[in-house]
Amino acid sequence: MRNLSVALVFICALVAVFSFFTPWISINTPARGVISKFLKVESGSSLMKISGYQVPILANRRDSRLMIEVIKLYNPGVKDADRKSWLIWVVPLLALFLALVHAGIRENRWFNLAVGILGIAIYAVGVYKLKTTNMDKMVMSINILPGLWMTLSGYFGMGVVCMTKFIRPGWFKPGK
Repeated sequence: MRNLSVALVFICALVAVFSFFTPWISINTPARGVISKFLKVESGSSLMKISGYQVPILANRRDSRLMIEVIKLYNPGVKDADRKSWLIWVVPLLALFLALVHAGIRENRWFNLAVGILGIAIYAVGVYKLKTTNMDKMVMSINILPGLWMTLSGYFGMGVVCMTKFIRPGWFKPGK
């Protein structure tokens, strides 16, 4: 490709898009206890792995209505959690949109600054939320899988490339 930054942004966007369809979390039974007996699964085994695209599908099934009501009991401020779950589809669409727009206006420094800040902010907020959420207090054991980390890393990569392009505009051009 003529411009290295376009190739790098597209690769990062593709990482974010493809990892959206890989498992983000696994839900496991506790090591022992009533829940594993009730669900009739072996203790410590994985009940399911959920990828990004499955979140709204699972949140809007008929059998998930009870779970959404339980969430509302513990967090009354949550409104329309089932409908809001569809917003997660913005994750791959935004990555593709940013990559396509970057290919068209890659020399605009202000666009590069905006994408750089957005990509790094998505990564930073995502990592902060994952690191500060106390998963030990949950009834089921939830493990974060590489798919979620890869999605966040794709945005981080786009942010770093665009911030570099903003700070040093000629750095990605051949022969420089």
